[in-house]
Amino acid sequence: MASANVVDEIEDTFLSCSICFQQFTRPKALPCLHSFCEGCLRDYIVSRFESSGQFPCPLCRQTIYIPPNGVYGFPDNHFIIGLRDTVGHRDNPEQHGELLRSLSSSVHLTENQSLINSDKLHVSFTKRRTTAHLLRIIGHYGADQSGFVHISGLTYSALENEIFVVDCSLNRISIFSNVGDYRGGFFCDCSIRDVAVSPNGNILVTVSRAGSAILREYSVDGRLIASYGSFYKYENPFGITLTRRNKVVITSLQSNNVHILTERRKPSIKFGSRGSGPNHFLHPYYVSVNSRDDIIITDSGNHRIKVHKNDGSVINVFGKQGSEDGDLFYPMGVCVDPYDNIYVADANNFRVQMYSPSGRYLATPVNNTYEYGVDVKPTNVAFVGKHLAVALRGTKSSQIHLYDWDIDRATPRGSQGTSTKIKTSCCSCFTSSPTYDEI
Repeated sequence: MASANVVDEIEDTFLSCSICFQQFTRPKALPCLHSFCEGCLRDYIVSRFESSGQFPCPLCRQTIYIPPNGVYGFPDNHFIIGLRDTVGHRDNPEQHGELLRSLSSSVHLTENQSLINSDKLHVSFTKRRTTAHLLRIIGHYGADQSGFVHISGLTYSALENEIFVVDCSLNRISIFSNVGDYRGGFFCDCSIRDVAVSPNGNILVTVSRAGSAILREYSVDGRLIASYGSFYKYENPFGITLTRRNKVVITSLQSNNVHILTERRKPSIKFGSRGSGPNHFLHPYYVSVNSRDDIIITDSGNHRIKVHKNDGSVINVFGKQGSEDGDLFYPMGVCVDPYDNIYVADANNFRVQMYSPSGRYLATPVNNTYEYGVDVKPTNVAFVGKHLAVALRGTKSSQIHLYDWDIDRATPRGSQGTSTKIKTSCCSCFTSSPTYDEI
């Protein structure tokens, strides 16, 4: 029976731990968005990495920092738990029917289309209608000229109307037009994380394994102009953005803090430390700025967004772990629109959420990204002119989706015009890219 085969494929492909190859038991989600059994993670860490306080993800090799309370401190992956529990009722005819109805709510099969193709799960997903309208898809999974393996950085420059993409697996920077046409790119001889574009059009990239540098500056043709940051050589840089005054803001996963460099790329201010209090961070992946140069950071391990003044003092903290509107589960990329509304790639909730400048939930422009594949999640967001760009990644999947999004309609009346319109190149994906490395 085809429906039973589908359930088997889901169970084998998406409900099996990559360490023990058995069905998940108490699945724990890591900041890199991969999940493993709690027991498997504990055994993996204790055997080799417990004394160091960090370990490489068994799949992507990204450096993961161990919570104070150990493996138990990683959040449960409720999506996998729910899917596992649903699949577990397949022997009950009534529950099996519910499973098929649940699958059919997100899976659309064309007439006479088989669920199984070449012994692989081959399901055609239709995108549920959301306020944001998908205009085009940029790139595909692959290592060719216009392909991506692991998008970690994404930004837009209005200078030449170009999109800049960092692939931290290929260590390649690719450049596309604002409608997705490939314009060029180059490889780097180090691990690259995130990207921003300076007012003169040069490319700024957070780097590791680049001597003592945490930041490099390139021309658009790939010529290395300068390296910066020997004073922070023991940091693990991640996100990057530029303020309106051309200062560089960089997040650090090693020290769980944020660095601000002057216009001459010299050290200026450092703030934050590891923890869960208002002045602390736990995995500050991405960063952006609004029209007032307030610094907006995705505090991913604490499942929240933090807003700081450019002197480091806290302005606002919002969000908590959960799946309701406004809740967050490992937020990743962040950007703002011309009204300073905040957009967050809510990765483990498979959606992009919109908040007011004060942190009030407004809308979900993009939802249910698992419809492109069960583990496809949004990891970066940015505005390309008036369009919302979202980087998606999953198993054998890495693309950028460009959406038509009515900012004016989504922004509450009375809020429009209260913020100075700014150039929309500030998403942490677009102005800052994650490292996802140590690849």
